[in-house]
Amino acid sequence: MRAAAAETPVIGRAANWEAAAPRIRISLDDDWRFTEDDDPAMAQAGYDDHRWRAVQIPHTWNARDGQDGGGDYRRGSAWYRRHFSAGAPLAGHRLYLEFDGVSLMADVYVNGVHLGTHQGGFARFRFDATDAIRIGGDNVLAVRVDNDTHGFIPLGGDATLFGGIYRSVSLLATNQVQISTTDYGSSGVYVLQDRIGSASADLTVVTELENYEEKARLVEVEATVTDAAGAVVAHSSVKHRVNPGDSLETRQPIAIQHPHFWNAQSDPYEYTTTVTVKVDRTVRDRIQQPLGLRTLRADPVLGFLLNGKPFDLHGVSRHQDRQDKGWAISAEDDAADFGFVREIGCTAVRLAGGQQAASWYDWCDRAGIVVWTEIPFTGDALSAPSFMANAKQQLRELIRQNFNHPSIAFWGIGSEAVGDRANKVLAELAFEAKSEDVTRIATYASDSDDKEPGNWYSDAVGFNDYFGWYSGSASDFGPALDAVHSRHPTSPIGLGEFGAGASAFQHADPPGRPVARSTRHPEEYQALLHEKAWMAIRDRPYLWGKFIWCLFDFASDSRAEGDHPGRNDKGLVTYDRNIRKDAFFWYKANWNAEPMVHITDQRFTPRSAAEAEIKVYSNAVQVEATLNGVSLGTVSAPDHIFRWTGLKLVPGDNHITARAVVGGHAVEDACSWTLRQPAP
Repeated sequence: MRAAAAETPVIGRAANWEAAAPRIRISLDDDWRFTEDDDPAMAQAGYDDHRWRAVQIPHTWNARDGQDGGGDYRRGSAWYRRHFSAGAPLAGHRLYLEFDGVSLMADVYVNGVHLGTHQGGFARFRFDATDAIRIGGDNVLAVRVDNDTHGFIPLGGDATLFGGIYRSVSLLATNQVQISTTDYGSSGVYVLQDRIGSASADLTVVTELENYEEKARLVEVEATVTDAAGAVVAHSSVKHRVNPGDSLETRQPIAIQHPHFWNAQSDPYEYTTTVTVKVDRTVRDRIQQPLGLRTLRADPVLGFLLNGKPFDLHGVSRHQDRQDKGWAISAEDDAADFGFVREIGCTAVRLAGGQQAASWYDWCDRAGIVVWTEIPFTGDALSAPSFMANAKQQLRELIRQNFNHPSIAFWGIGSEAVGDRANKVLAELAFEAKSEDVTRIATYASDSDDKEPGNWYSDAVGFNDYFGWYSGSASDFGPALDAVHSRHPTSPIGLGEFGAGASAFQHADPPGRPVARSTRHPEEYQALLHEKAWMAIRDRPYLWGKFIWCLFDFASDSRAEGDHPGRNDKGLVTYDRNIRKDAFFWYKANWNAEPMVHITDQRFTPRSAAEAEIKVYSNAVQVEATLNGVSLGTVSAPDHIFRWTGLKLVPGDNHITARAVVGGHAVEDACSWTLRQPAP
């Protein structure tokens, strides 16, 4: 099958058993032992691991050294082991070990039996452990994990590659007649949107069947689509004879009359597709998948089209790590990060650096946020056939595991690849993406000029431009993008990355341009650059998307800049998520209609200059400011930036407030600046 869908796992499961009849899922996140030593004997069931460190999943061994700078974080192998029981209810089932994310390579053993090797740090994978697991007895699961470079993507990149089992582990039990569990970690159910119109949505439900029984079975496959209220709107039932040990792909055309479209945040309407597999009228397997009906297109003139209409895509890029945790983050961490996406007012999000937790795609489906998701192909490529094969494998995993999510509009085939070998890989990945899924847009994030051939293999390209930071000035955004658009009038182009570094603890007035690779990145300059960049790009409708780099500061252990080594500080929010930098509120004022007012430079205290300016971001029409209880008047501003200039601070504390009314709701912000007392 050339396209597939995702069975969404539960991240950080607390319950020991997860019932999803007729499947059984057992969480294996608890009670692991861990060592950074390496010995092949560690795979054996009888190996003595009692001196190893006790850990829980999610886990990484780079939580600290991957964020402290120096480029010397530990990359190599480590072992995880745990015991588990497989009780009598699992007898007669197919048993699979499921890993939601292991970085970067995993060798999995059960009772000393090698189940397989998985190369790739971001996608779910499963191994059949049926013959290795002892029903009714003790079992030992051993996993050798390696985050070193081994000739597959990513070979490198700007971000720390945290090693470990950093997403959940499960034991999955299915019946012998089942929907496939081993098609690149997918659900085995794929809903193809063949033709979507206002009168009818014509779909094909594709199901991958497997029969592990010792005799042929007449298998009934029921495909049912229900609306948001649970009413059945389409149904199909077919029967196929499946021979023992064989697999079969079924295709069931169905139609939904007068469909309700998934229309982003204004109306993220979802149907549900349920596929049920029966033998002799007994249910053997069942899978549910989300279904959102919509059409997608990137147009070189009109930008992104959702359901045939221009739709402005603006948002942020998100890395999946957190301070002192690396990639080993909890479900609560993921949910909190998504809350920032909603708060700032994104219509789209780029999930950068590799496939992210399945919950993100679910949330974006329900919230109506359009997704660009990608594989971690960056930098150089190798000429070895195995490199190309692995890149395609990771792309297939990304697409097949997430195929049915309506929020996903873009399959990213790479970011900032370098050289002729990389261009060849990009060409094949672009073809692979369209072979897997003709309905979505294949894209690439490029930091090369528009003469580079690798830019133009995918359906659309997003240029990573850092005018005003690494090159040029912020005033270059408009002319540079217009020039590329003029030279390539038939190619959809967007802005894949833009931004600047900023420390929430470094300040300057006026905010002169800092040296990008220096240790001084005043917060005020980041805000100023984003003001100019956004005003330059917001009114260029040909841009199919505009993505800030990035939402959060993230670990880049080789960096030595800003206020902290080992960190890329271009985030709008600090690595620990405790501080929203001023630029965050600039975009919130532009993107989110929820009433808000924010005084900038609040952390710029104490001060040594008595002359000051108050600058406020707000989505109000008018804002009033006060200084030390005295009104400075009400100011109007069409661009969300309100200023009061030529002010004089008094020695000691100075109290500032800003007030506005937005849609009948009063909002206020306040802060204090301290002016240093002059020396006697």
